[in-house]
Amino acid sequence: MAKKIKIKISPNGELKIETQGIKGKKCEEYAQIIEKLADLKVVSKEYTDEYYEEEQGNITVSENL
Repeated sequence: MAKKIKIKISPNGELKIETQGIKGKKCEEYAQIIEKLADLKVVSKEYTDEYYEEEQGNITVSENL
């Protein structure tokens, strides 16, 4: 799944940030960037199941013998 950030602004000015395809706590980094750019104060957070998953990565190990 591609990484996405959805931003919704309600008529009363409330901003909702939702990340998709970003597993683990990495989503916090993306959300914090948006918060700083918009000069916002966070009033609440809700986490999806992806927050509790580990981001998969490739690790290469080589030995010089």
